[in-house]
Amino acid sequence: MRQNQSSKNPVYVIGHKNPDTDSICSAIAYSYFKREYDGINAIPCKLGPINRETEFVLNYFNTEEPIYIENVYTQIKDIDYEKPLCANMAWPMLAAWQLIQDSGIRTICVVDDSDKFIGLATLGDLAKVYLSQMNNIEKYSIPLKNAVSVLSGEVINKGNDTLGGNIIVATMSLEEVVKRIKSGDTIIVGDRPHIQKAAIKNNVGTLIIVGGAKPDNETLNLAKEHQVNLISTPYDAFDAVKCISQSIPLSYIMKSADIVSFGEEEYIHEITNTMSKYKYRNFPILDKYGTVLGLISRRHILEYEAKNVILVDHNEFSQTVEGINEAAILEIIDHHRLGGIVTDKPILFKNQPVGCTSTIIYETYQNAKITPPPEIAGIMCAAILSDTLVFKSPTCTPRDKKAALNLAAIAEIDIEDFAGRMFKEGTELLDKSPEKIFFTDFKEFHVDEFKIGVGQINVMSDIGELKNEILSFMKDLKEKGGYDILLLMLTNIIKEGSEILWVSDYKNVIEKAFSIDINENIFYLPGIMSRKNQVIPPIVKAVKLLKK
Repeated sequence: MRQNQSSKNPVYVIGHKNPDTDSICSAIAYSYFKREYDGINAIPCKLGPINRETEFVLNYFNTEEPIYIENVYTQIKDIDYEKPLCANMAWPMLAAWQLIQDSGIRTICVVDDSDKFIGLATLGDLAKVYLSQMNNIEKYSIPLKNAVSVLSGEVINKGNDTLGGNIIVATMSLEEVVKRIKSGDTIIVGDRPHIQKAAIKNNVGTLIIVGGAKPDNETLNLAKEHQVNLISTPYDAFDAVKCISQSIPLSYIMKSADIVSFGEEEYIHEITNTMSKYKYRNFPILDKYGTVLGLISRRHILEYEAKNVILVDHNEFSQTVEGINEAAILEIIDHHRLGGIVTDKPILFKNQPVGCTSTIIYETYQNAKITPPPEIAGIMCAAILSDTLVFKSPTCTPRDKKAALNLAAIAEIDIEDFAGRMFKEGTELLDKSPEKIFFTDFKEFHVDEFKIGVGQINVMSDIGELKNEILSFMKDLKEKGGYDILLLMLTNIIKEGSEILWVSDYKNVIEKAFSIDINENIFYLPGIMSRKNQVIPPIVKAVKLLKK
């Protein structure tokens, strides 16, 4: 059962901040499922660096890391902005006008010979110049090729590369014509050889002969001698005047000062504020080289679609990607407590009391009658083994164990051997700073105004003096981050218990939560291995009792 979805609209499958193995592997496995079953462009994402355990798992099964995503704010590149109309700065005004008429777009991006953006020209700009410059092109340097093209003319003699001066239509007497001519002017004349010769002798810059007439040999030789442009056009004098005005290059018409442009990576919510300060209709979008990518207007930012996301292994604002309020959440697949994310329409929300999100995802494969490839099966199995501590965690359910055994068979791995190697790699702390250790697998929770942070790492033995360094870091973090309670669980897989490092001004809350008396910032809880089931719930309960 496939549904078509444009690659222009990807769906980002995102795990939680400070990702653990389940968060990363669930994102990869569910993205694969959505691509294969629903035919959508699902992209697995991570919100931070992966830990050693997860790195081992991905390397073992030769699987690529998810892409790092900083936020899900909508960017310019995510929306269907206007494709650009581009014209070279030397183009005649007529060509730009025709381009606008054909496209219906009222703004042209003007570029140089290397296609780099240099300015904008609107329909209004073209009309203003055309109406005000019918007879005077003195301040312009019009390329000869522009004029010939617009005049549908033929160059009989080339004296120089440009036209200029006043435009004089030589319909009056010879004496009157001569009296009006200044050096460099452009003369439009019919088949009147005596005026043609007189104009050339008076150093006009360009002589345009209308009605398709051609100069005689004497006139041609004079033009060569005086280096005068000699052009023949089929148009009459009135149309020739219009054509000359329509030959003015865009470089004279465009706006180039104080133009506001944007890049594709910029965020819609930021450019909206900028756009509101200007009266421009369209704003150019440029790449880093100055090449025009398109045009964006206020209409586009009113009509844009938000980024599509699927959240796995979490459902709380504090744990998810920045900008989630602007995104369209399509699904949530999780096994934690409900954390208060609100959506503006119904979504698929799978929240089940199992030990691992990958268990839910594997069952989704089963329901769709899809067998995951060995590498996908392997990473899902690893996620279950990690989250359930090889079935020793109280969060582990028969569903988790059944899923792990089935996935291990597909991936052709021995669970005990693989888990031992995975946990050994994951518990190596020698080259890690206290900060990296603490944030290896960290989650933030809020109980009303209470801000709580709980980290967890697996250890195979006592980490010694490193605990004091971690506590020192936690004390600084508590003050800087405004936390009410900070905990780090040092979970010993072999002893099946956790040593707890804590900092808080609410010692009584922690004592109440675990029914113990605390004398130091470290205490041991035998049998406690699950943050989700054995640590967070009693702390939340104790905080609520405190408030009463």
